[in-house]
Amino acid sequence: MKKRKLLATLGVLALSLIANASQEYQITKKPTEVSILAILNGKVFDEKWAVFQEAFKDTNIKLKSAGSKNISDEVQAFNLAIASGELPEIISLAYSEKIEDLGIEGGMLPLNDLIDNHAPNIKAFFEKYPRYRKDAVAADGNIYFIPTYYDWYNMKASQGLFLRKDWLDKLNLPVPDTMEDFYKVLKAFKTQDPNGNGLNDEVPYFERTVEFAESELLGLFGASTGFYVENGKVKYGPKEERFKEAVKEVSKWYAEGLIDQEIFTRGFQARDYMLRNDLGGSTFDWFASTTSYNKDKALKEKVEKFEFVPIAPPLYKGKRYAPDGRPTNNGGWGITVAAKDPVAIIKYFDYWFSEKGYELINWGIEGDTFERDAQGKKYFTDKVLNNAKETPLEVLRDKGAQFRIGMIQDYEYEKAWGDAEAIKAMEWYTKEGFIVEPMPKIKYTAAENKRMQKIKGQIEMVVREMCQKWILGSEDFDKTYDSFVKRLDALGLEEALEINQKAYDRFEKN
Repeated sequence: MKKRKLLATLGVLALSLIANASQEYQITKKPTEVSILAILNGKVFDEKWAVFQEAFKDTNIKLKSAGSKNISDEVQAFNLAIASGELPEIISLAYSEKIEDLGIEGGMLPLNDLIDNHAPNIKAFFEKYPRYRKDAVAADGNIYFIPTYYDWYNMKASQGLFLRKDWLDKLNLPVPDTMEDFYKVLKAFKTQDPNGNGLNDEVPYFERTVEFAESELLGLFGASTGFYVENGKVKYGPKEERFKEAVKEVSKWYAEGLIDQEIFTRGFQARDYMLRNDLGGSTFDWFASTTSYNKDKALKEKVEKFEFVPIAPPLYKGKRYAPDGRPTNNGGWGITVAAKDPVAIIKYFDYWFSEKGYELINWGIEGDTFERDAQGKKYFTDKVLNNAKETPLEVLRDKGAQFRIGMIQDYEYEKAWGDAEAIKAMEWYTKEGFIVEPMPKIKYTAAENKRMQKIKGQIEMVVREMCQKWILGSEDFDKTYDSFVKRLDALGLEEALEINQKAYDRFEKN
């Protein structure tokens, strides 16, 4: 088989150091069983999954689930394992800080030396992409887990701003470019009856969750409701001038009926309700699921010209802002002190960063879930793309692909099954630099974490409470903002800023 580089499909991320697929991947001479605690979206790890069976054939390492099938909450299962004193050999978890805390307390093995001496693929990956390595280093300088990495350099977008193009056409309006244009469009949606039913029932802007309403509406103005980094300095959004501007404008929109009057209470089904009843004009939501409404036959039969399209975030003071960008990683896995053969396990971790492992965890089994064309380009089979009962991602996860392990996600896999309209919009947002990158997942010491847990929870509650009151108009912003800041300071905001700055500086030095 021809020699192929790991991540060849990742363009600028391609690594030149991975051996060809015909190399011997075997780790142990005899089949070796290793226990693992891993739950993803309520689904407990299943050693029968084809992807991990294939890995077993290659490596001679077989993972055995240590989780109860009766427990689908990963945090609950994690806490029970610690309380019982009977740790599995591997733990996979969405919350990397919990793995790191356990490591600092002595429950997880430091992986630094194991990687240097026995994991050439991971080591080379970290050396070539230090930004990814930073995510794996704990506050004490040790690596306790290998992250599940998003293909962050190629795709940073996941959500965007959508607008009813059919309503624009009916009212003979252009796609808005600036924030002032966007406001005028929302005003027209409210006053000019674009759904044509003779009633003033249109909802120009709606959201599905409270968190979306706060972070995304204000985020379109470049405001933040939490901690963020600007030019190396950690700041807190609600104390910045941009936050004041955003809250005042959004409050004005709400008062004029341009925002769903039940935005904080309507619930997760708001998008479905607004679109299927021809009421909603705009929202900020996931590209993949939102573009799917344009292909919904039942909706099209009801609203013949329905067209809900992604648009560029409105230009505000010289820049466009798309909040809620993808992070670099989402949890990962590590080796506990209960491991019988840590060297074998780190080699198994390294397997998933090889060409074969990388392909396997992203695409599944060749000949079953994917094939190659004459040029060697991978594509998913009908079993994945045209399943009557499951989405492509669900089919893949039934095989074990895209399960949470230490791995590198391949954006090409997402393109291969994703909606073409959604993919085009995501690439557009990424290419144009609309995405506001989230603050990196900085690491705290035990003492810092204890203080941050207390302070952050309290100030977040205050911010959420006051944002809602200001937007709903139940509190006057100008009269209450100063007292709001004093409340945050009294709860320890300045201390939290200092802690975050120290943690960020450590992160940058890793």
